[in-house]
Amino acid sequence: MIAPRSSGSLILSLCTAACLATHAADLTLADVTDFESLQKLAAQLALKPYEAPSQQLDPFFESLKYDGHRKIRFREEKALYSEDKESYRVQFFHPGWMFKKPVEFYRVDGAASTPVPFNPELFDYADLKLPENFKKPEGYAGFRVLAPHSLMDKRFEFMVFMGASYYRAVTTELGYGISARGVAVNTIGGKPEEFPDFTHFWFQQPKPGEKYFRILALLNGPSITGAYQFDTSPGKTTDMLVKATLHLRQPVEMLGIAPFSSMFWFGENSHPKPYDFRPEVHDSDGLQIEIADGPSIWRPLDVSRDLRLSIFETDKLKGFGLGERDRDFNNFQDLEAMYHNRPAVWVEPIKGFTKGSVVLVELSTGEETWDNIVAMWRPAELPKSPEEPLNVEYRLAWLEEQLPGLLCKVISTRRGFVMKKEDHEYVVDFTKGGLNLKKPQDWVPELEVVISNGDAKILDKRVMHNRETGGWRAFFKLDVPPKTNLLEMMCEMKDGDKVISERWMYQWRR
Repeated sequence: MIAPRSSGSLILSLCTAACLATHAADLTLADVTDFESLQKLAAQLALKPYEAPSQQLDPFFESLKYDGHRKIRFREEKALYSEDKESYRVQFFHPGWMFKKPVEFYRVDGAASTPVPFNPELFDYADLKLPENFKKPEGYAGFRVLAPHSLMDKRFEFMVFMGASYYRAVTTELGYGISARGVAVNTIGGKPEEFPDFTHFWFQQPKPGEKYFRILALLNGPSITGAYQFDTSPGKTTDMLVKATLHLRQPVEMLGIAPFSSMFWFGENSHPKPYDFRPEVHDSDGLQIEIADGPSIWRPLDVSRDLRLSIFETDKLKGFGLGERDRDFNNFQDLEAMYHNRPAVWVEPIKGFTKGSVVLVELSTGEETWDNIVAMWRPAELPKSPEEPLNVEYRLAWLEEQLPGLLCKVISTRRGFVMKKEDHEYVVDFTKGGLNLKKPQDWVPELEVVISNGDAKILDKRVMHNRETGGWRAFFKLDVPPKTNLLEMMCEMKDGDKVISERWMYQWRR
């Protein structure tokens, strides 16, 4: 017979159970082995005050400049998973110079998660004279991922995570260019912009022949926490599947999902151009948007003295991205930067992209060192409390270009004054497209031009066959009054009521 418990014992047992339950609910970093456990950790973290990641580096590493930092090389034979050449391998970056925040790593094998502590023996310090008994950093600065040797029959680095929540990828044919971010916070809206960090990463043990390499990442910032899963496969198109669950610690002015940063200094449409031997300097030359049952938009990039902001609202987003459509070396003439070989990026929504807007920010710049272009998806509705998650999922492709189906594609934008007049002339070249229109040889499309957000008079509009490209060249001229400082322009080619081209959109500022 089991003796009845006293009320005091019952209360003690209930308290013990509650304490154990609370303890069980509090996951640690070492408890993370999959996306679901990381989601729980991020939700748990959102209810706690923000603590910024920091470390007191040894004065030697703290004072490193660019040239000194770049001398520190990871020893290739020490890479994570280096025991198998047909496996993905991970190499780490040493903290120093601009990258001083610690980033911690774990390796996941089945149901076990093991820390990867900082180890100076993983690095070759070249001719740097390290002080004796220097203080070891608490973590690394970031990492790169190498593809299995058989993909290119050589060492091939295809992905890098380093600095805040930034990451970049390449293809087997195109080099680094655009940077992606985990999330953008208050990029516009008036409040100071925040740059949350990927503070911890978990690498899933790759299996022989596995196509995708899985990474888990914990995002942490003053206003937000998040759990991320990246499944990436390199190739001519580097394919990345991104899942994220976000929690807002506090309300934000703006949240950007799937944000990119790129650089546009000047292009064929820029006036006046800098005094530079190169005809064009940019990583990307346009924003591309596809709306389900709607237009396919191409918005050429440009910069001016003031910030340029463009917002494209929709509840039927099919995809968006930044492109580099000009692939002709003659239009760049840069043997080092090779701007004609920069990848485009394309976001295909899977979950969480209902009502909102694609946002494009173009900042003024006077050189090519820093990114000045930002594109992202801005949800119309945000969580109201830290407990309410925002779940998003999307496919992110790093590729040569995203084709707009069979529509005539915009391939160049040029502008200038009409000779001996102050009228503005725009010249937009399109490809022939893949639509089988079965028209007479002398047929040309109609051109629709729409001007908004300012006064201007359309003086002329027409289309002619471009014998050099085999496509179409659209012209239109504008009389812009002196009082007009801003215009939004749109043009597209039609066969009667049927749209046969991308919708070209442009913002002009005086």
